[in-house]
Amino acid sequence: MNHFDKGIDCYQRKDFLNADFHFKKALVEKGLQAETLDYLARCRLMLGDSRSALELFNETMKIAPTWERSYEGKARLHANREEYEEAEALARRALMLNAESAESWAILAYVCERTLRLKEAKSCYLRALELDATLEEAHVHLAVVYYEMREPYSKCLEQLDRALALNPQSTDALFNKGLIYKDLRRYGASKTAFEKLLAIDPQDREANLELAELYKRDRQYSKAEQCLSRARKQKLYDGRDGSHT
Repeated sequence: MNHFDKGIDCYQRKDFLNADFHFKKALVEKGLQAETLDYLARCRLMLGDSRSALELFNETMKIAPTWERSYEGKARLHANREEYEEAEALARRALMLNAESAESWAILAYVCERTLRLKEAKSCYLRALELDATLEEAHVHLAVVYYEMREPYSKCLEQLDRALALNPQSTDALFNKGLIYKDLRRYGASKTAFEKLLAIDPQDREANLELAELYKRDRQYSKAEQCLSRARKQKLYDGRDGSHT
């Protein structure tokens, strides 16, 4: 297996640090290639190095100016920075190049969601999932859009269950599922969702706070205090991208 293939394998497993290593090696082996540069840029974006990611996306655009993936990646970068006007322009440019790109539709949907154009966000997420039903984040975000639009809870839960079928470790899906069950006063189901989340990420501040409240309701005070103790050690929720939506 060459470095590019190893990079793809790591990227698919969300091991972005090792994927970054292999894609850098692949560039040495093969020279500048748009696909390798794009993957390397996406790794840098996931690793929090947005400056390097931006440089790599720009380099990819020079090599392949009519390839939608570079515009998608750069759109996601700007969306992460809450630069929604730039993100939307890039996402729409990507769709002009390839109207069948599920990722481009999902990014445009995310921008619409964040700018409170919920009907348009719903339409774009549905189009993205029509093209690619395996987009885990799109299922989660569509559930949130349904929730914000006051659509039936059953529709929200259906999307979250689809996300969890794709990735049982999705903390975002579990968190939102816990909140919906809490709204429905199905406290046992809500507790189960938050407990599953904390089994994956014991330090999640918001999940600890939510579960502490549920434990107090059930008079499980020692468990509630354990959750609160873990929450106190964490920083305030910072709106990190993709987390609890």
